[in-house]
Parts: sequence; C-alpha cells; structure tokens
Amino acid sequence: MIEFLKKDKNFRNALFVFIIAFSSFLAFEPLFENLGQKASQEFAAAIFGTIFAAVITMVLLSKQSETELERSRNEKVFEQKIVLFNQVLDFLQTIYENLDDANKIKISRVKITQLEFLLAKMVMVGNDKTIKEFKSLYQNITNSYVPETQILTLNISHKHTIFRFADYCREELGLSDKNLEKEILEDIVLQGELFCNLEQKVSLDFDIQETIKDIYGFLAFDLNIPIENIKFLPNGFEVFINKTQDKKARFLECSIDQQEIYINIPVPDMIKDFQLNDNTFKIKPSERNKFIAQQVTIEKAIQQSYEFVKMQKK
Repeated sequence: MIEFLKKDKNFRNALFVFIIAFSSFLAFEPLFENLGQKASQEFAAAIFGTIFAAVITMVLLSKQSETELERSRNEKVFEQKIVLFNQVLDFLQTIYENLDDANKIKISRVKITQLEFLLAKMVMVGNDKTIKEFKSLYQNITNSYVPETQILTLNISHKHTIFRFADYCREELGLSDKNLEKEILEDIVLQGELFCNLEQKVSLDFDIQETIKDIYGFLAFDLNIPIENIKFLPNGFEVFINKTQDKKARFLECSIDQQEIYINIPVPDMIKDFQLNDNTFKIKPSERNKFIAQQVTIEKAIQQSYEFVKMQKK
C-alpha cells in the first residue's frame, strides 16, 4: 500500500485532502461546543476554512507543476523523435542513392556500426512497435552485409521494411491513429522499382499496370526473388532462379505488347479461362476482374514453375 501511494501521486493527494476534510468535520462539533460565543465559532470556522483552502491550493499548484513538467518533457521527446526518425531515413536514403544496378554497395563496417547505434537511440525514445520494426530492418541489412568484401546487397523487401518503419514513425508521432494497409505500402515500393526499370515508350493502361504490379509483387514479396535474378527488358522482364540469368534458369517471362500481357511459364497446366498458346497465356486490359478471380491459381502456377526449373537445375 505504501509503495502504491509513492507511485500514484494523484491518489495520494486526494487521500490527503479527504483526511483533512474528514478530520475537520469531526473536530468542528466538539470545538463549537467549547466555544460559547458566536464570534469565536465564526473565527474558528474561518481558520479551518483558510487552512482547508490553502491545502487545496497547494495540491492544485503541485498538480499544475507536474502537468507543465510532463508537457515540457513530452515536447522535448517529440522533437528528439523527429530528429532521430529523420536521421535513420537520411542514412538509408544515402545508401540507396549509391546502389549499383545490382542493388549492391560497398560500405565500411563503420556505417554498420552507425546503424547499430541509431537502433540504440531508437530503444531510448521509441515505442515498442517502432523499435521492433527498426530492429527487423537492422537485422535484414546486417544479414545482407558481407564483412570480408564489405558488400551490402539490398532488395525490394528491405525497401518495403523501410516504408513500414516510416509508417510506424508516423503513428508514433500522433499523425495517424492507424497504419497503412500492407497492400498500399507494397504498391508504393513496386511503383518505384518496377516501372522505373521498365522502358515502356507508351503509357500503360491502368488495369495492365495493376496486373503487372500484382505479378511482380508476388515474385518480390512472396517468392523473395532478388532483383539480380530479374532481367528487365524494354517491353517486360524475365525472372530466373539464380543471378546467372542463364536461359535454362528462367522460370517466367512477362512481356507487354499492344496493352496486353503475355506470361510464359514452363508449367501452365493450372491456368484456366485465359487464352493459352503453348506455355504462354495472355491477359487483356478488360480481363482484370478475371485475373483477380484467378490470381491465387496463377500464383500457384508461377510457384510450380519456379520449383520445376529449380529441380531441373539440380
């Protein structure tokens, strides 16, 4: 009970006021009986009233001081959080700006140590959710770093984690009471990576863009295909089981022609309801709803093709 009173100042102050009020109430009757004159009774009542008002004022001023101190502390922590969040994103932005075409960069161990201490600072001021996400990002980066060669290799999943971390920072700063949906974050990342690499000379139909993003997103986020296993072409991309990009290691080819998508996979048996020619099936802009309905089946066919080619290479 004593420990509880030490921790809960509000309850302690309220209890203190209650005890004084109750004691004063009990003391009034015998005191007034001994003070026969009315003037003496009024004087005693005035003294008790003054004491009680002074105690109440003291408690209120103490609470006000605590509130102002808490507000000041929260403002300073808020400012420190903004500075730290920006430091993390600026650090990661510098790394991404210097990646080569294979998403690799040579960085010293010092940079990894800097990232490690940014995590330590995050532990100091961040909430559990933001710390956990940054820890996940830190682990992904350190696991992709080769100390012997000082080469760091990043892929689309790293960038997705960065955007998710930024979203958690936004929530922690009180700028939003909920996180963005997973699909929205993936869409942001895909828009930057996929269509920056595709060299389309004509603008694509919106439904075609969404279908390509769904296919590429499955490759990147579900099959975890690194970008060095993907060869971008002027009208599409080829995907391989390894970074050698040997034709025998290719398990998917996606090309765009006249606003239509052509998907070539070695195991197309599961594909239904789409025009199929040998191992290639075609998706028209008007077939977006059909694609959504068959998306799980198409993804299974792509995964089967990946596993088939992988077995063939053993």
